[in-house]
Order: sequence, then C-alpha cells, then structure tokens
Amino acid sequence: MEVEPIDAIRHGNFHQYYVFRHQDSRPQHLERCLPKCLKKLTNGIATNDIYMLDIGCNVGKLTHSIRKVMLSVLNEQKKTSFAVGVDIDAELVNKASATYNSEYLEFIQADLSAVAMEEIDDPIKKYMASKGIQRFDFISCFSVLMYIHLNRGDDGLKKVLDYVCSHARILILELQSWKKYRDHVHRMRRYGAGDYELYNGLKWRGSNGALEQSIGDYVISKGFSVICTTEEKNEFNRNLVIYASNDIK
Repeated sequence: MEVEPIDAIRHGNFHQYYVFRHQDSRPQHLERCLPKCLKKLTNGIATNDIYMLDIGCNVGKLTHSIRKVMLSVLNEQKKTSFAVGVDIDAELVNKASATYNSEYLEFIQADLSAVAMEEIDDPIKKYMASKGIQRFDFISCFSVLMYIHLNRGDDGLKKVLDYVCSHARILILELQSWKKYRDHVHRMRRYGAGDYELYNGLKWRGSNGALEQSIGDYVISKGFSVICTTEEKNEFNRNLVIYASNDIK
C-alpha cells in the first residue's frame, strides 16, 4: 500500500481512501431519508431537476453512488439529478473526472475554505451560473469538516458553514467526533508533521456529542432545522444528520 503524502493527511484528501473504506453503507442509509427530503423540496421552491454539491468528493465514488440513489428515488417524479463534486486535491479530481464525468456529473478542484473566506475565485459559483441555479437542492459534507476545522479554526469552519448554508436547501452532514480529532492530531505528530496551530484554541470541542452539538446548533442558527437523522450508524460509527432550510415551506 502506498504511503499517503503528509499534506494529504493534513487536509484529509487521502489517495488510498477506498482501500481502507472498501465498504460504504452511506448511500443506503441516505436512501431511507431521501423520500422525506424530496417531498420537502417538492412542496417548496425546488427546480424541475435536482442539483447536488458534494464537498470533499475524493475520487468521486460516493458522489456517483449518491446520485444513483437519488435517480432511483426521483424515477417516479420524472426528474433527473445533476451533481458536482469538489475536492482540494487536483489529482483526485482528475481521477474522478476520468472515471465518472458525464453530462450530469462533474468534478471541480477547489479549496472550499479558501473560497468561503474569499481568498480565491469561486468555481462553484461559476458552475451554478452555468446551470442557472441560485442554490443547490442538496449539499453534502461527508467527514470533511474536521480537516477544515483543524486547519482553519473555529472562524474558518464558521465561514464554510455560512457558505454552504447560503447555497443549500438541504444540507447533509456526517461529522467526526472529538475523539477522531484527537486521534488525528496524534497521528500527525507520529508522522513528524507537527501540530495544527489552531487546535489548542478551538472552542468548538468536547466528547459525548458536545462538538457535534456546537456545529449543529450553528447550522440551526443559520435558518435550518433537522428533518432526518439516520437511525443506523455506518462502518465508522457515524450517522448522517440532514437539515432543511426554513424557507422551504
């Protein structure tokens, strides 16, 4: 097995991700919540088709699988699903594009934290303009916010959450626990990669769900409500929490 580059470990863009996560039950868990989510959209201001943004898409496998699940649920409604995956790592994006790119599924290289903090131009905004949409029907963040949090601190994570909340009708979050944060920080030290400079100053922290509660409360403060939580936890002992914007009636 290849050794992951230190920079990849620091930012969570693992090139061997699907070697150690060869099983992935998230599409099946999400499928159980999708009818409720789509009903919420249909009763509101959803477009004829469904648009999804997947943040931290890696090589695109999960993005592709989630779109397939959406298509199966949308089949009776005669809608289709467009998806775009975004990742900080250009090599991973190139692999995703080579494997899955199509008229309905695209991949973009971008550092979302830099986009959210207005440090670089926004390629996601360009994608939205090309599709004529103001917001995505779904934005998913599967186990990626921890790396933004560690690298950018509380303020950086808040900026990213502000960005996704302003661009999403429905937001799907899979969060890592505080134990995972600690384990990852220790892992970086073992590799001789040093510390995350902002780690000790994080105010959003704590075990037994305290960290996840802080993030969830912030999303709710941005005008969202929890509409579904997957009952089963996946292979990494995490569940999915799905929020809907309160302006969807």
